[in-house]
Amino acid sequence: MAINPFQQLDVLKKASQKGKQITDCYRLMYKKDLWIRTHKKLYGLKTSSEFYLLEIDEIILKLKEGRFRFENHRDRLQPPSYRDLLVLEVIKVILTTIFKKTYHNRDVLNQFLKEGKRNGSEHTWLVFGEINQKESTVWYHLLLKYIENKVRDRRFLLILHNAIFSGIIDKNAPNKGGTLKSILYSIYFQEVDLFLKMKLKIGKKANTSIGTFKYVQEFDHFLMTFKGSRDEAVQVFNEVQLFFSSKLLYTNKEYSLTLSNFKKPVLVCGYEIKRCRQTNTLLFKIPDVTLKRLSKNYGNIERFLPMPRPGLINLSERKIMRVYHAELRKIVLDYRGADNWHDFSKLFSLARGSFIRTIAMKRKSSVNKVSLEMKSYQQGDLCIKVKAEGKVDRLYSFIKLSEFSFLRIRP
Repeated sequence: MAINPFQQLDVLKKASQKGKQITDCYRLMYKKDLWIRTHKKLYGLKTSSEFYLLEIDEIILKLKEGRFRFENHRDRLQPPSYRDLLVLEVIKVILTTIFKKTYHNRDVLNQFLKEGKRNGSEHTWLVFGEINQKESTVWYHLLLKYIENKVRDRRFLLILHNAIFSGIIDKNAPNKGGTLKSILYSIYFQEVDLFLKMKLKIGKKANTSIGTFKYVQEFDHFLMTFKGSRDEAVQVFNEVQLFFSSKLLYTNKEYSLTLSNFKKPVLVCGYEIKRCRQTNTLLFKIPDVTLKRLSKNYGNIERFLPMPRPGLINLSERKIMRVYHAELRKIVLDYRGADNWHDFSKLFSLARGSFIRTIAMKRKSSVNKVSLEMKSYQQGDLCIKVKAEGKVDRLYSFIKLSEFSFLRIRP
């Protein structure tokens, strides 16, 4: 094994691309430089403190002695420990190196939405599949079997097994590179990838109308669209269903498959997709029921009744604003492909009203008084004044929907 862990990762990557079986994954976790870089990246640090360096030394020692185990996170409310999250991140680094081609993220879905808006007239049918992870435990066992075919390292497989069945992968918060669970799903979906790509090739060789096949997989669901007759659509759907029950060993409760013609609205990946009769293009809309669910934190969007949030009043005003901003930013990012973008304006207005009422509750003041004060600092903005270091007042504005316009997915 190479002394430099990053050189060794490059060796694993090249070996994987050549179809070779991978070994020495566990011993790679002995390399301190790998942990230091992973730690810096995970927490956005330039340097690791002495305390964390000692923690890393202890983790490596436990790994060498075979004593490291993840804490049991089944039915626990406490967040994972720093050590567990760091070990999880190192495992993720190794797996993404070996299975790089199978990794998918939200950008893949966004690209699909963009193409769907542009070339929607080419597609007439959609097959959407989703795994019910709360019902299914089969995928874990098959996943480990798939990884074993590629990785011949018993100790690495054991620690991965421990991570899966300890429940920590369900507690792991997402970061820029995605969670370990999303990567494991991507590895698991290799079989689905191969099957559907084979269908695509068969369609082209047979010179059938299924040649305009589109396929995308993101986390625990996938969708594919194609142009063809009803009989061809039913045939594809039946083959996918047979594949799930025979190859992936799923029961009906553990997955759902939907076949739909684009003439009728269909719910996919949080969007309601339907064809526009005037332009013959596909429209991706946020359903009213979804918008209602997303607005629950802020009040009743149907009657437009903003509500305060008592659970936040012990935080500082700046932190309360950050909570609202983080929630709204996530909503916009998750539904950036929506054609009914204007519906977000009502959600943002409701959130503004909720924020004013929460601050009023915190200050034990009237809503009107707080609202007038926030709007007086800067015309057109809702602001709070916070004393910074040196007792200098700083203004912080409540975020606007227009600030996210550059994120919209357009055809």
